[in-house]
Amino acid sequence: MIDRARIDLGGYIIGRIEKGGRTFEMLIDPEQAWEAKKIIREEINKRLKAGSAKSRVSVEELINDPKINLEMIFESFSVFEDLRRGKKATDGDMEAIFNTTDGKTISGYILLDGEIQWTKAQREEERNKKLKQIITIISKNAINPQNKKPHPYQRIEKAIDEGNIKIDLMKNAEEQVDDVVKKIQSIIPIRMEQAELAIKIPTSFTAKGYNVVAQLSQIKKEEWQSDGSWVAVVSLPAGLQMELIDKLNKLTHGRVQTKLLKS
Repeated sequence: MIDRARIDLGGYIIGRIEKGGRTFEMLIDPEQAWEAKKIIREEINKRLKAGSAKSRVSVEELINDPKINLEMIFESFSVFEDLRRGKKATDGDMEAIFNTTDGKTISGYILLDGEIQWTKAQREEERNKKLKQIITIISKNAINPQNKKPHPYQRIEKAIDEGNIKIDLMKNAEEQVDDVVKKIQSIIPIRMEQAELAIKIPTSFTAKGYNVVAQLSQIKKEEWQSDGSWVAVVSLPAGLQMELIDKLNKLTHGRVQTKLLKS
């Protein structure tokens, strides 16, 4: 398969990572890699939603994940310095950068952190997915400072389109939110804002009510009353206020008490 002048990729794409001034490349099946990246993204999002201090997936976790088969993703575990010219990476370079010459381990680094030359259709699918995630986060966490209300999803989408804002396919949606908000501030009045809310949930609904509150906000203070009710002061994105209040009203049949302390 290897020609010293140039390699025919034969339907595969190149996965590349640059570290320490060196380049490492491997051959990747685009469809298999695409599915694996979806699994990785879902795992990261699950950890972020759970408030885990460790949202990043490690190479060791990736290698041992039964849902991801690196043998199916990579054409082989051969590592190249310049794949198209058939120039393999040296053991010295691999050892210096990754502390190993094991191609399977290095493939994990490329899949997690490398640059993958996706097809046009794959890039478009990923961009649209990331864009929707970013807009959803902004619509729930940002407000119009002029009227203290959240912007509708469509208004944020239009501002991003007007600003011709680029979405980074290699970053999580959460990592790009602040940068996107800064860029659309010249188009619409918008800022990320936290609100502080006092909540009192009646005895009969404390268990389920606590879970609802914990999912949408950060509990800063809490106290159990003598009658069994639960009182708390919580901090949450301003755009999520109404969602939290609506859910608690529905759960308690309108018996929850809330008071906005700071916005």
